[in-house]
Amino acid sequence: MATVTYSFTLDTEKDGHLYQWLDGLRKGEKSKAIRDALAAHLDQNNVTHLDILNAIERLERRGVAVVAQEEPDAQDDPELAEALENLSKLGL
Repeated sequence: MATVTYSFTLDTEKDGHLYQWLDGLRKGEKSKAIRDALAAHLDQNNVTHLDILNAIERLERRGVAVVAQEEPDAQDDPELAEALENLSKLGL
């Protein structure tokens, strides 16, 4: 098995939170932390918390109550179906 090295750049102002996080890790921890972060991103299936928040806000503006107690029927509501699909991709 080969070891592959990737490099990337950070802007200390624009990406300051990432820089501080990486810079605060001890030697030898950075690669694992980056691999874990990339794997977590892939596990999300490209659905972000912002996607979910936006979908919920759109539903609430239409008067749909979003509750965790029961799953609403989305057969005739494509926007609700999309929101439920995005939520299911989180694997929560």
